[in-house]
Amino acid sequence: MKELLSLRFSRAAKTYEKWAIPQRKSAEILVKFSQPTGAVLDLGCGTGFVSRFLPSSCLPTGIDISANMASVYSQEFGRAVVGDAESLPFKEKSFDFVLSNFSLHWTNLDKSLTEALRVSRQGIGLAFPVEGSLEKFGFPFPPAERVLEFFSRFYLNYFFLELDIPFKGWDLMKFFHFTGSSLNPKRRKSLSRFEVERLLNSVERPFFRVLFLSVRVI
Repeated sequence: MKELLSLRFSRAAKTYEKWAIPQRKSAEILVKFSQPTGAVLDLGCGTGFVSRFLPSSCLPTGIDISANMASVYSQEFGRAVVGDAESLPFKEKSFDFVLSNFSLHWTNLDKSLTEALRVSRQGIGLAFPVEGSLEKFGFPFPPAERVLEFFSRFYLNYFFLELDIPFKGWDLMKFFHFTGSSLNPKRRKSLSRFEVERLLNSVERPFFRVLFLSVRVI
């Protein structure tokens, strides 16, 4: 699945900025909520929404599973690495903060969250959709309780926010396609056009239920 996911996001590298409206809003909220300082790892950086909202005093490094996304990121922010969130190519405590926006729900959370902790000196800021998002689409968004339990021994703050996806009908399908997020790990075969139309007509308000989480590791 990782190779397919990398391919989907690489294909969307040129269209992501235009279509990823809730992802951009989420990144802005995450940075304000986390208040990062120093060296920051933008984990699952995409085209750089998180790094764009960082204070000028921060030193960002991007990492993404998609080579094309990392390339776009590097043109604006400099250092970018192609890598896997479940096995980060960095030494322990390489960064002051690790921030990840709309990326870790694609990963094995036990592995990716452990890696985020390993490379962070001070804190972690996370924002990703959890159960309750796009319910009729059947995507296996992680339960928020699982994430909160993982960080239960740390000092943390968190809240939930519903972020609307400002597209309906076939534009909603374009949103998934042009942001690289059309892959559903649970779906074994593609839907027919009739099935897609029926699904789209059943969705009155598409939104992500986003968990925002700030963890202090010192």
